[in-house]
Formats: sequence, structure tokens, C-alpha cells
Amino acid sequence: MNCILLRYGEIGLKSKNTRIRFEKLYTKAIKEALNRNGIKNTTIKNLGGRFVINTKENIINILNKVPGIQSISPATHFSFKDKTNLLKKIKKLASEKVKGKTFAVRIKRIGQHNFTSYQLEKEAGSELYAASNGVNLTNPEITINLEIRDKEAYLFTETIDCLGGLPPTSSGKILTLFSGGIDSPVAAYQMLKRGCAVDFLFINLIEEKSFNDVAKIYNYLISQYAYNYQPKFYLIDGQEIVKEIKDKVSSNLRQIALKIVFYQIGEKFSDILATGEAISQKSSQTLPSLKVISSQTNALVIRPLIGMDKLDITKISREIGTLASSEKIKELCNLADGSVKTAPKESDLAKIPSFTQLIDQAVKEVHIYEGIIETEDEVLPKLNNPLVVDIRPNKEKIKNTKIKIPYPEIMAHLDQFKKSKQYLIICDFGVQSDNLAFALRRKGIKAIGISLKHYLKLQ
Repeated sequence: MNCILLRYGEIGLKSKNTRIRFEKLYTKAIKEALNRNGIKNTTIKNLGGRFVINTKENIINILNKVPGIQSISPATHFSFKDKTNLLKKIKKLASEKVKGKTFAVRIKRIGQHNFTSYQLEKEAGSELYAASNGVNLTNPEITINLEIRDKEAYLFTETIDCLGGLPPTSSGKILTLFSGGIDSPVAAYQMLKRGCAVDFLFINLIEEKSFNDVAKIYNYLISQYAYNYQPKFYLIDGQEIVKEIKDKVSSNLRQIALKIVFYQIGEKFSDILATGEAISQKSSQTLPSLKVISSQTNALVIRPLIGMDKLDITKISREIGTLASSEKIKELCNLADGSVKTAPKESDLAKIPSFTQLIDQAVKEVHIYEGIIETEDEVLPKLNNPLVVDIRPNKEKIKNTKIKIPYPEIMAHLDQFKKSKQYLIICDFGVQSDNLAFALRRKGIKAIGISLKHYLKLQ
């Protein structure tokens, strides 16, 4: 392998001018992702609807988190003079790959050649046949793919699905109402995947530590999926608002009142909001509740999770690595004293007073952060001579590392971990490492996940 082929999906459906603009954002985001992970001076060549990165480094775990990349293929690039020379190089590069396996050859061409793709597939198959276990065109054990562009060729055997979606910032700006719980990080992820420049609004209803825990998840999300812009994080102290709602709103309408306040605070910063709401997941998320709440804001409210089951949302949370950290987030659980209204009517709005003055004061005192937020380290339980596990993608090995497999690949290697050992797991922000540690603890293995910064302080 000496290069990686990159493909996009929906970009190819756009008009010419839009496609050119999206391709620029696509390549800009890819370069930023590589630079963040220490891969410098990399060139990305546009072959016309197909992009190629010339590299021998394993950057798959970096590329598969960049919105807009549909799939990638590690490939070998070479040039050729004529068909005879091309067949000779195919035989040299692919004979070992088909050894002892059934195979097929698939070829795509662009340019003028004195052969057809079908002819070349047959002749290349003949060249490789002796080394193989035979040709199987319907269900081969391995497929030799060749993309030919004039006198250049790219040979590959694997296509890896990536994030898909649209290039970062291509869809405009949106503000996510962000609690850090299971739902809102998934909602933010879905918006980032669709090419939105996502900013974050956290209304802290409980205590100072909640901000620290939520900020870690925010840091992780923007480091993995946000490109081409500097995300903003708006911190609002909502404790006085909760107190006022408890004093002035009947118990069965407090959830509705709080959500209205959330929307009204959100529209102070953006006229397009995203939330983690799903139909009937909570009393404030029934269709009647959503209708009443939405009537109290002029903002466009996007709900990317609206039709998902909780199991679907949790699965995505686990896949992107936020689940364990999200489960630590404390929620306000004593707002209502008893049963709540699940089907409020517009007439119920008259029973909820205006909190405009309180909202204006909270917005005036907002704390705004840009980019990564400095967070405090947790007090760790004691571990007895733990083995260090580094799950960061494609980075230099840190001191005392015993296992180095990037996340999420390492989740398929849990059998490497033994109950007789203890593990200290490290990632950039302590979110992925927390997710892995949680999975190991469920198997009865003692493990703790921390950030790289925290680990370095311990040395």
C-alpha cells in the first residue's frame, strides 16, 4: 500500500458549482484531521470525483471520523506503459493476495486505451489463476479491484465504510441544546455528520461538577467530528431558573415550562436549534408536548433523533464512544413532585408565567468558550501496578504502554484483557477510554479510563 483512495457520497449528486465548493470543504477537513493527529505535509489529489492521499501510514482510524467521506480503500498506485506492462504489474502485485483463494477481478477505466475493461478482467484473471484456488465471479474470497485513469492505476482489495454524510460546515450553523446525557451527544454527532457547524448550549441545572463532566464529552466530540470551524460552547447557570419554576409553576407542568425556557434561551444565540428529543421518550417529548413547547419559540427546531428508539440511540452512543461518560452525567430528577402532563393543551400555557426577565439575566451572564475547554481531572481509584493501554489513533507510543490498539478497533479485542490484570486506559480526553473501561468492568476486569493529560500528570 502506498496510497488511500477516498470516495464521497451525496456530493456527487450536487450541481457543478455546489460540488466544487463541497469538494474544497471535504479536502480542507481531511487535511485538518490529519494535522490534528500529527500527519503533516500530506497532499490530497482530486482525480475527478475520486480523491487519493499518497501515504504509507495507517490513517484509517482518522479518516473514518471525517464527515463527508463515504468509504476508503488502501491501495497501491503505479503507472504503466501499455497493456502488457500493466498485466505484468498486476501479476506481481496481486499473485500473493489470491494465493490459495477464489478470486475475481473488477476493473473501472477512464481514458483512451486499446482494451476494454472486460477484456482486461479476463486477461488479468488468467495471469493470476495459477496462484489461486480458482475464479469465482459471484462469491469470491477476494476481489482484485483496479481503477485505471489514463496511464495510472490503483489496485486494492478492500473498501472500508466511513462516516458518510456531508463535508463539515457545508450545511450551515446550528446550536445544539446539550446536556451531555446519552441523547444530546448523539444528536450533535448526527448534525456534524450532516455537514453542520455545531455550537453547544449547556444549561447547568445542578452543580459545578456537571459542567466539567459535560465539557469532557464536548471536547471529545469536537476533536473527533468537528472540522473547518471553531466550535463555541455556551454555559448558562440554570439553577435560579429551576428554583423559580418550582415556586411559580404547578408540579404537573414544570417539565413543559423548563423545556420552553430552554428553547427561549437557545433562540437568544441561534435561530436554528437541534435537540436530542425522540417521540414519547419523556413526558415533554410526546407529540402534544412538542407542539405546545415549539409554539413558544421562533427558532427552527431540528430533532435528528425524533424517530429513534432508545436502543438505537444508545447503540450509536456506544459506537461513537460517548456512552460510558454520558451515563455519569447527573440529571435534574426532582423537578416534579408527582405525575406530569403528557398531553398539554394550549390553554395550559396560561398557567405558565413568563420567565423573560430571568432568561435575559441568565443570557447576560453566559460564559462562552471556544474550542477545547480545560477540564479538571477526576480522583482515581487505586490500581495495583496496572498495564497501560493506549487507544489513541496513529500517535507516538507513550511511556510504559503495553497494549496499543486504536478505538474503536480495540473493542473487538476484549479477549486480550485478563481478569488477573488491572488496566489503565488512555485516550485524548478520557471519553473513549472510559467507554472501554466500562466494557471491561462489565466483564469483571478492573479498568479505569483517563485522558492523556491526566496520565502525564501522574508520571
